[in-house]
Amino acid sequence: MTIADRDACAIVTVTDDGAGIEPDVLPHIFERFRQGESGPTRRFGGLDLGLSIVRHLVELHGGRVSAESDGPGRGSTFTIELPLLEHDPHTSVHEVKHPLLG
Repeated sequence: MTIADRDACAIVTVTDDGAGIEPDVLPHIFERFRQGESGPTRRFGGLDLGLSIVRHLVELHGGRVSAESDGPGRGSTFTIELPLLEHDPHTSVHEVKHPLLG
């Protein structure tokens, strides 16, 4: 995991060396109920809502999330970009306006 500050955004990158993501599934990875592996041979349970919830929460904060993988067995990289709020010492935390909600 890395955390960086670039172009007024906080960038969080998480990389693993796990199962990876099939190339045909990758463009749909953040869709609700989208399962890369389906049918009776599926090894993992769940509804596959987790990544769609991540995308929704990140977008509510004015950010974006992306995924990359070189395919099965090659791991995955997820990147979250969130806009940084400008700090005004004369403004309390309760007065800071949300980037999307105003």
